[in-house]
Formats: sequence, C-alpha cells, structure tokens
Amino acid sequence: MAISKTYGKDERDGCALKAQVPITRRRFFAALSAAAVALATTPALFSCRSEAGDVLIKGQRSFTDDAGREHTIPTPDKLTSVYFTSGLAQLFVMTLKPEAMGATCSQFSAEDLKYLPNMQGLEYLGAVETGQMDVEAVMQAGIQLIFSISSIELVEANIDEADNIQKLSGIPVILIDGSTERISEAYRKLGDILGCEERAAKLAAYCEDAVARVTDAVADIPEDERVSVYYAEGPQGLQTEPASSQHAWSFVAAGGKVVAEVDWYDATGMSDVSLESVIGWDPEVIVTWDSEIRGGAEDIIRTSKDWAVIKAVRNGRVYAMPNIPVAWVDRPMACNRFLGVQWLANMFYPDRFDVNMVEVGKEYYKLFFGCDVTDDEMKGFLGASYPPYKNV
Repeated sequence: MAISKTYGKDERDGCALKAQVPITRRRFFAALSAAAVALATTPALFSCRSEAGDVLIKGQRSFTDDAGREHTIPTPDKLTSVYFTSGLAQLFVMTLKPEAMGATCSQFSAEDLKYLPNMQGLEYLGAVETGQMDVEAVMQAGIQLIFSISSIELVEANIDEADNIQKLSGIPVILIDGSTERISEAYRKLGDILGCEERAAKLAAYCEDAVARVTDAVADIPEDERVSVYYAEGPQGLQTEPASSQHAWSFVAAGGKVVAEVDWYDATGMSDVSLESVIGWDPEVIVTWDSEIRGGAEDIIRTSKDWAVIKAVRNGRVYAMPNIPVAWVDRPMACNRFLGVQWLANMFYPDRFDVNMVEVGKEYYKLFFGCDVTDDEMKGFLGASYPPYKNV
C-alpha cells in the first residue's frame, strides 16, 4: 500500500522541508530512523529548532535578566502565577498585573485591603527581606516565576541570593534593577514578561511625568531658600536619613534640604541620632511615620515639650506620611514614591507646585491600585498636610 504525504513549510520553527515522495510502509519507517540520526548528528538541522518553535509548541521563551543571567520562562499566555522576594518586587506586579500574583509576600491589614481589591484571598508565603520566605510553600503553590527587584544597582549579593533560591526551588528567579532612575525601564521589562506592555508603558509614563513636573517646579530655588526637612523614622523619631540615602530621594527630588548630618551605612538606612542634634538642625518641616499604623513618633513629636522648641513643631509643620495601603515616600522604594514626591513638593512649595493633592491622590489610586477613593478618604490620608501649609 502506497502512502503519499506532502511536507510544506513548518510554521512552528520556520524550517522549509519540501518533498512529495510515495513510499512503502517499510521505507516510511526507515526514513524516520534516518531523520532521527540526521537530527542528532547534523548541526545544520539543529538550527531548525528555534525560539519561535519553543514559543508556539512549548509556551516557553528566553529572557536575559539585568544581571545577564539567561532564563527559559513561560510565555505571557502561559504565565499565571508569579511570586516575589520582597515587598518592592511585589508592588511592581501588584500595580501592573495583580491577577498574575500566586501569593503575597506582605501581610496586609483589613484597612489596606479596602484599597487593594485584587489582593483578597492571596496566601502569605513570606519574603526574603524579612527572612521568612517559605521556599517549599512557594514550590507547592505552583509558582512559575519569582521576581527579585532591587532598589539600587544590582550587586553580587543579589545574584548569589537569586541563584540560591533558584537552586532550592527549581523556579526561575528574575533579577531586575528597579533603582529610582530605572523604574520606568523596570516596568517595561515586566510588561514584556507578563504580556501587558501597554499598561506598563502607561505606568512608566506616569512616573516619568510626575518627577519631571516636580523637578521643573523646584529646579531654580536657591539652596539657601530651600525648605529644611527632617525625616523622623522609628518609634521615637530619632532615626533618620542623610540626603545621600536612597530613602531620602523623595525629599531631595521635591526640593527639600535634608538637615541630617549623619553617615549612610547601608541600604537599610535609619541612622540613629539624638534629639539634641535634631534641635540643633532646627528643621522647618518634619515628616514622620504615623503613630497608629506604622508605630511612629507622630504623637510624641507633636505633643512632647522636648520637641516643642523645634521650628517645625512651633509652626505646626509636622506631617505624618500617608501609609495606606503602602507608604507614599519610602519603604518600599518603588512607584509609591512618585505619588509621595508630589505630596512633598506641594507641602514644601504650594505656590510653585500648585496641585490639588486630593485629586492627585485619587487619580493615582485609580491608576495604580484600581480602586476609587472618596474625597474624605483621601483627606484622611493627607491628614495635617491638607490643605498645604502656606507662608503668610
């Protein structure tokens, strides 16, 4: 019995294999055997296997991360469950494609979840940054990809950590440089991986536009006319950042003159200072962690007679950083800071950066978190900074 088959262009791998040969059953199987030998021994035929073939047949693609590490990862249509080593990495995906999140590495309060409609019901599996990431649970959760995003330029420690997690879990760990000047680029790379390039471009553009408008507004302020500011971290308000710290970026970008004269030791920040030092610096503005949610020194600074001699306290210019569902200015150091930098610039220089922060905040929450916030809710977030302080 003769069998005839026509072989045309193989759309899966782009290799043209054309023939029309009537053969017997014996010759057919002999031809298959010969083809197998040829594929195994002929480099030219190996070239027919292409990445396009992997994409179409296996649902896989190649990706080189920002550390130059090569990965085989699922194509966007096959990528349904991703995870993170830190809250910073999580915030990128949470604002970009939350439906791709397989679990959460942060524990959100009921109040936070009101503004994170896509976070409901996700299991908490811990984060590397807190030393609580459960690698076995991550594997059991069916996670296909883990993102490790740095807030500063990638270093060898980032690579070692990613390699270790990948070795333990068997899950690709993608390293991305998410430092401030590259946040837009990071969004676009994630958009490529997750298959949401258009949304990634939109969020990246927002970040670029926000910082451009702020820096344009404050660029020509002379150094001696810039608002002096102290960032009061910790439960007593006696930990802080110098201007060189990544944690102080928003203050500097907003035109503030950071008064803390301390060394910046490492990425964790929060250098210890004395109250006497803060009194000596005598800042015009103090930005602090709130007392209720973050356990900061807001109430102490406003009410203690020990702080009362400082200009910012005397003039009522102590502001608690908005913190729901994430802090606006710092920790994590991601897209949240592009809302925070507008908030700070409006507080520091309301005549130069004259925006309605209620409307700015509502727009941001809708775009990045996908939730509608009322005027009263946003005013509650802004607290004493609404309306902004104005010199009289």
